[in-house]
Amino acid sequence: MYESFYKLAHAPFPASPDPAALVIYGDLGTQLGELAGCLTSGQGIAVLTGPAGSGKTICTLAMTRDLTSSLVGLCLRTGQFDQPRELHKAILHALGHPFTQQDDQDLRLAVADAILGLPDHKDGVLLAVDEAHRLAIPVLEELRGLTNLDSNGRPLVRLLLTGQSELEERLADPKLDGLYQRVRAQACLQPLTRAESQNYLTSRIRFAGGDPEQVMTTEAVELLAIVCDGSPRCLNHLADASLQRGAWAAAAPITRGEVLDALTQSRRLPLRFNEPTRNTGEHQATDLPPRPSVEMRETDDGFCSVEVGVDSRQPPDTTTPQTKSDEIAWDLAATGGSDKTSVEVTEYDVVLPEPNTAHADHEPPRPHTGLFSRLRRAATRTTDTDTDRD
Repeated sequence: MYESFYKLAHAPFPASPDPAALVIYGDLGTQLGELAGCLTSGQGIAVLTGPAGSGKTICTLAMTRDLTSSLVGLCLRTGQFDQPRELHKAILHALGHPFTQQDDQDLRLAVADAILGLPDHKDGVLLAVDEAHRLAIPVLEELRGLTNLDSNGRPLVRLLLTGQSELEERLADPKLDGLYQRVRAQACLQPLTRAESQNYLTSRIRFAGGDPEQVMTTEAVELLAIVCDGSPRCLNHLADASLQRGAWAAAAPITRGEVLDALTQSRRLPLRFNEPTRNTGEHQATDLPPRPSVEMRETDDGFCSVEVGVDSRQPPDTTTPQTKSDEIAWDLAATGGSDKTSVEVTEYDVVLPEPNTAHADHEPPRPHTGLFSRLRRAATRTTDTDTDRD
């Protein structure tokens, strides 16, 4: 592994959640404090939700560990309980009580006896159920029934349900009104911001006994924060893969290159990553100013219309100086021979529409003295030249 190469006491980004490595960011401390207050006071059920990979499990383990001074902490890491009897067996196993193949009622009584028989110095059981969004309605109802156990008015079971966002919809089911009405604290984990992601990475490295600047460059940390899009799971995976590649290449600290290589390999996995941004050190050539283009069209009445637009695909010719009168030109012999005539434009004529009168009342057309007449004369000269050649 790479720990010795980077002078780390242990792996900073383990795949298994370590509650000791929990990084508090944003308002996470406030939210966990509200959940802890609800659980220690026994006022009701606490619920923690968040998207996959947001750190729900490590938060659950941390609360189960930190609130066990007066409570017996039980953390059921899986929500794969299809029947209430499976839940009862898991609780009995966590409490260290043997169980046999009994019916539902016998198992229910065995769980109640085990909880009521706790030592006097314990106020009850902190029961945390992870992946609770997978629990069936009968199992959730069984958990509600466990919260009814008390001793002299003191609740003996403090229930914490954690799961993905579907848990909120499950609890809102009318069939679970009895459970949902007992919820007194609810928190939702949000994705990390880029600044929080960078702080997460450096905090994990310090927790592992390393110097962040000696392990990762600032550019590498920034790239990890960008492509992982605030997911602690993605941060852990990609940072760990980058450190492994860096150790193989004897690169200390790792740079953007190791992160990009690890990202290429990680895209084969069912994890979501953003596209990396362009390196800020790479400078692109300044975009050339758009070159105005003018198109001449002949209308139905024999006149010409001019459309002025922008053509950014052709950069201006900077080899020869241009004057103001050269900036716009037309190719009047585009469909003719090799000889082409360009007309310089120095002024524009505005032709107002004629009044809507009968055709017989129109005055005979007169030569135009402005732009269009000059265009016609140039076109005529080009045609005469082509005739003389023939």
